[in-house]
Formats: sequence, C-alpha cells, structure tokens
Amino acid sequence: MKRDTDISQEVALIWNTANDVLRDIFQRTEYPDIIYPMVLIRRIEGVMIAKTEQLKKELESQLSKVDKKTQEQILNGKVMQEIKFNNISGKTLSILAGEGESSIKNNFIAYLNGYTDNIKIIIDRSGIRSHINKLAEEKILYTLIKDFSEIDLSPEKVSNIKMGYVFEELVRKFSEANNAEAGEHYTPREVIDLMTHMLDMDEKAIKDGQLVTIYDPACGSGGMLSAAKEFIEEKINPNAKTVLYGQEVNDKTWAVAQADLLLKGETAYITKGDTLYEDGAAGEQFDFMLSNPPYGKSWKKIQKKVLVNSNGRFDVGQPRSSDGQLLFTLHMISKMKPAELGGSTIAIVHNGSPLFSGDAGSGESEIRRYILENDWLETIVALPTELFYNTGIATYIWLVRNNKSEKRKGKIQLIDASSFWKPMKRSLGNKRRRIDETQINEIIKIHKSFEPGHYSKIFELEDFAFRKVFLDLEETDENGNPITEEKEVNIAQNKLVDILLIKTTDDKKRLAELKDKKGKEGEFTFNLNPESELATKHKTADTIITIRKTLDGNKLGLKATINVPKIVKDTEYIPWRDDKEAFLKREVEKKWEITKEEKGYEIPFTKHFYVYQPLRDAALVTSEIAELENSNTEILNQLGIAL
Repeated sequence: MKRDTDISQEVALIWNTANDVLRDIFQRTEYPDIIYPMVLIRRIEGVMIAKTEQLKKELESQLSKVDKKTQEQILNGKVMQEIKFNNISGKTLSILAGEGESSIKNNFIAYLNGYTDNIKIIIDRSGIRSHINKLAEEKILYTLIKDFSEIDLSPEKVSNIKMGYVFEELVRKFSEANNAEAGEHYTPREVIDLMTHMLDMDEKAIKDGQLVTIYDPACGSGGMLSAAKEFIEEKINPNAKTVLYGQEVNDKTWAVAQADLLLKGETAYITKGDTLYEDGAAGEQFDFMLSNPPYGKSWKKIQKKVLVNSNGRFDVGQPRSSDGQLLFTLHMISKMKPAELGGSTIAIVHNGSPLFSGDAGSGESEIRRYILENDWLETIVALPTELFYNTGIATYIWLVRNNKSEKRKGKIQLIDASSFWKPMKRSLGNKRRRIDETQINEIIKIHKSFEPGHYSKIFELEDFAFRKVFLDLEETDENGNPITEEKEVNIAQNKLVDILLIKTTDDKKRLAELKDKKGKEGEFTFNLNPESELATKHKTADTIITIRKTLDGNKLGLKATINVPKIVKDTEYIPWRDDKEAFLKREVEKKWEITKEEKGYEIPFTKHFYVYQPLRDAALVTSEIAELENSNTEILNQLGIAL
C-alpha cells in the first residue's frame, strides 16, 4: 500500500467506532458485516451531496423556473446520469441522526431502500440488514448512525485513491483481527505485490488510453485487482485505460469487493457466482490474470454442474474431487488471448499438491502435461511457509504465459524463495512471517535475470516428464529357476495343426479321433509345437500337451492344462530422457515384459533444491552428550539430589 497518502485519521475513527459501539454485543467476526456497508454508505453520501451541490450551481437558472418537486426530479436524474447511483429517500445519515432515536430503525430501513439497485444489492449482500433488529434492540443503531454521520468521507476531504486505501486498510485490519477466517478472502499484500511484479507488466509499452484488462476468477475482496491497476498507474502509465474483471462466490466478500472498487471509482465488473460452473466471463479474454483460489477444497458436490457447464474449459482433465484448485488454472488458461494478439500472463497461487499429485494418466498429470507441452509454464516460485493467515503450509506462485520471450521458450525456471522472509512482530493466526520490499525486489531480480544459481534452477520441459511402465515379471525361486503354475486354455479346432507336432501315422489317427464329433470323449496326448502361437503366447516350456475332449451334441469342446511362468504385475517410473530398455536392465532383476506405458508429468520442486547435510562426527556428538550429562549432574547436586 502507498504510504505517501495518510489515512491513519480516517481508519482510526472508523476502527474506534466499531470497537466502541459494537464491542460485547457483536462478535468480532460480525463487525465487517456492519462496518463495511456503513463506510460505503457514508462515502456514497459524500459523493452524492458534493455532486448535488455542484449541479445546483450549474443548473441554478434552470431550476429557478420550476417547482420544488420538479427540481428534485431534475437533480436526481442528473446525479444518476453522472455518478451512476443515487438515493431517492431524501435522507442522509445526518438527517437520520437529527430525527432522533425513537423511529431510527424504520427510518434507516427506508433510507437503505432508497438507494438505486446497484448500491442496494451491495448493501443486501453485505449482511447489515440481518443485524438491524439487534442493533435497534441493543439501543446502538442510533449511536452507530450518529458516529458515522460525523466521519467526513466526502471527496473534498478524501480522494478516490485515498478512500480506496482506507477501505483496503480496514479489510486488512478486520482480516487480521479475525485471523481464523482471514485467508479465506484476504491474501497478504506482500504476496500480491510479488505476483503483480512477476506479471512483467512493466516490460510492455502501454500507451495513453490503451485498454488493459485484468482478471481474477476468485477475487475475494478485490485486493489483487486493485494492486495490479495501481502498479500500472504508478510504474507504467497513469493514463492507461485499465478495466478490472473478477468473480466471487461468497455474498459478503463479493459485497466488500464491489464496495471497495466503487469507492475507488474503478471501472470494474465483478460477477457474483461460482466460477467453476457459472462462468461470469464467458467468451472474454484478458491481458493479465492473477488469483489465489481455494486449495485443498472438495468440488465433489458440484462436480456434475462443473462438467456440464465446462464449455471446454476442463476437457483436458479434471483433478481429484477432493481438490479443485487446478480447475481455476484451466479456467484462466481458457481466458488467454492468442499469442498473435499479444498473449496473456497468469500468476496463480497453489499449494504443493498441483506439482506432483496424481499418477501418469490422472487428471492432475494430464493438466500438467497440457500446460508444459504447450510451453506455457514460465516460472514457479516457492514461498516461505507461515505466510498466509489461514494456513502455514508451503505455497507456490505459478507464472503461466503464452507469450514467452525467446530466451525462455522451451525452458522453465524454478525459484526457491522459501528462505526469503522476516519474522512478524506479532503472529496473526498462522501468519508468522512476512516478505519485505527488499526481498520482493531480490526475488524479482532472480526471475528477470533468468540464470541458474543457488535460488534458481533452469529446466527443459521434458525434465519433468516420466514414463510409467507396466511390467509382467516372471517369478523365480531362490536358485533363480522359473516358477510355473498351471493354466487351463481353450483349444480352437482350426488351430490344432499349428499347435501339435503330427509326425507319425498314430499321431494322425489320434488327431482324427480328437476332431471326430461323433467319436468318444477323453484325453489325447501329443507333442507340443514350441513355435506355435499357443506356446509363444503363454511362454510355456512344455513339450507335451494333453487335450481333454468333450462333446455337447454336435459341439466339440477342447481344453488343455499347460504350465506357464508365474507372472507378477509391477510398474516402474522412468525419467523421460532415460533409455527405458537400459533402465529396466539395470534396475529390474527378473525377466520382464512391457505390457503398457503412459506418459506423465510431475514437478518435484524440493528435490531439485535439496542439499545433502552430512552426518555429524560421532565423536563430537558423544562429547556433547557427555557435557550435557555433566551439566545435569551439577544441577542435581546443587538441588541436593544424588543419583
């Protein structure tokens, strides 16, 4: 957040109002349902009042010629035309406070109902209406309204940019205060800053008035979208035309996002609904996308709806139903502009699961294959643990783009930034660490330099590919001799000449008896042709075969029991670049046969940055143990305890 704009006074007033008025009556988790809409309402009032006063002066001559009712109609229409919202109740928070406490509840409801639909839907979904009765019953609704009426959030006092920072700071403070739920809709600002920088927006020459579209399909309270636009305005071109798009499934969080963007005066389109089966950006494509979607979250209950409404987004593969985070990656990929039209860049946060979960042929592996074989994956950054409010697990930023620079084509960069952190002065839920600005700049420098080093590894696409080879292994005893087992096989009458060695007159006679459908049932023994299809298919070493003949009317049944090698099924995972034959000869002792193979992809991130730590010298460890024992003995002696 920019700190050259002082917001401390406004934030302190609002924060103190929340604590002074709501404490001991509402739970802290309920504060945002009340405070966010009140901030929005107070700001909107300030904008409407300022605009109304401006229009009164501009239209003074025209208004003086009509009655009061017509004046109101003209002003309301003009206000709506210019700022896209209005309130026709004729009330403000100051007017409500001036009317006293006796009818405050009904007056406040009438006031809320007076807003235009685009504001009313934010108020309705924010949750404040469900608290009005309790606010009134506890005799604090009047105090809340009066206190907010005295906080000046007019555009003359608080600019759009400053107002946005006020709201963002409130989101942060409430998220930290309610740290158990914070990570559900709030991503730490330093992570957003890192992601925004990694999009490399500053490498594009964005001209005055040029349209730039930014999208977040799980936008939460809208922080990533605002940060991306802020980056363009501050680092690239303040005159670019940046339009924000997003979607959020949670009512209250959607309301926060809408309110925040409205307060900032952003050109933004935030859709309410589940992105996976209610694509609010169907048919759209975007220049830049960034998101921190839910991970480790089941999509089993919505699986049918997701697949029915896929529209091709998830045809390449679906992850297991217990974790749908890779669906968001596929969704964002479906929103990329073609490379010939400039292409798109995606920065998305995942946990470790998408790197390696799922075997060859699984949905996860096929999604990785799709991304890698299209050469879209540019970089993965391992973040420090304990960085997010609601989880302490390892997380990673994936940078996906279909407009890679020439030097990066066919290459993937892994950056281990897990040690780039500073301790928090005070833990906030699971968040005990932060990344400071210097460390962000260092990570960005490593990314841009695109060179191998201690924290950076460069790979080719096939370095992450492997073969899953399915094997039939022939069992052997302790002496290495083949172990066999009996197997019953059906014999086709038209194959008898191929299977049997018919050399003598007796052989021919018995063969005729075997094939005779009017003859007798029984067993017939012959020499087995070792080159026959039956012998080679079943790998039998038998030289003699006994065929059992059965008759069922005119139907001839021929069966035999042969000895075949005992087969055990096994699989081997072979790096794609390795010679599979050489690998199997080296690694598999038993006689093997490949029955099937599948190509898979995984990214074993930690393996590539593992540094072997040799065991400490045994004598040194023994010496340290002896010192500890002596120290313990001295302490016990001082306490008068003898062992």
